[in-house]
Amino acid sequence: MKNIFTFVLLLATLSFYGQDKKISFLNLVGNNIQVPNGCEAQSEYELQACDGTSIKWDYYSDDMLSAVFDATISAFAESNDSKSEVTFTSFGAQLKGFKFKMGTTFQYFLQGTIKDQPLMINLGTPKDIATNDDLDGFLSLFFDEVS
Repeated sequence: MKNIFTFVLLLATLSFYGQDKKISFLNLVGNNIQVPNGCEAQSEYELQACDGTSIKWDYYSDDMLSAVFDATISAFAESNDSKSEVTFTSFGAQLKGFKFKMGTTFQYFLQGTIKDQPLMINLGTPKDIATNDDLDGFLSLFFDEVS
């Protein structure tokens, strides 16, 4: 009987241990954003292929942010001449960057500081975000304004 109890306990432990932990909220500098229904987060900082849109952000020091952002923009600009400046507002902070048209999708690279934390946001979407009306769906959870 003792062996059966030990075996059942072992199986229960292994079944809980092997389960993937589903991420329910994204964390953008302490701002919790619920993962939309039907979408899966790769981490607290990345949402891939959610209604055709992917968003990811990375935190940096001020110096590192400038270097990484400049290198990213230079690399994209070499193979794409559709670069245009954009400004988004997220949680009251202004994020500046560039938009690239790549076939039928748009790639946005934004840099700025939210709550004293420098970060870079990489947004890929089939939408050409030009006005606040284009920030529908879950994008309105990340961004307040676009100009």
